[in-house]
Amino acid sequence: MTTLAAGSQRDASPAPADATAALPSADAWRAAAMQHHELFAPLDAGVRIALLARSAPERMLVWEAGAAGVAARCEPFAGYTASAAAILLAADDTALAELRAAPAASTFATLRAGIRAGHVVCYMLERRCVLEERGLDELLDALGFAFMGACR
Repeated sequence: MTTLAAGSQRDASPAPADATAALPSADAWRAAAMQHHELFAPLDAGVRIALLARSAPERMLVWEAGAAGVAARCEPFAGYTASAAAILLAADDTALAELRAAPAASTFATLRAGIRAGHVVCYMLERRCVLEERGLDELLDALGFAFMGACR
């Protein structure tokens, strides 16, 4: 069986009974943001980055930049636009298990590996220039989305 076929079978597994249980805890998500303060410090207040379980998209885990730092919380997911997120990360069960097991210092390396492997899909819900204006350029680089030269 090919790796791709094995991945397809993995994704066909039943959804967790509780979408919140599939996501990392809000405390772990906040700790990851605190561990990577240099990526979150430049964000404009109100910038939101959301994580969604593809197998159970009822809830999302949100990082939101504010005057007092980054908050993390679970919220209902009512759709991409309604999420008010600048970036939405949709992760499969494999990536979510790896994120739950990863220490805060490894969260971005784990997300980046999941993106590269196709286990995490990154939806940029605003234009690249708007994301950069709102302070997300370093965070996008940390996730592996480097844009250079005239390709912007």
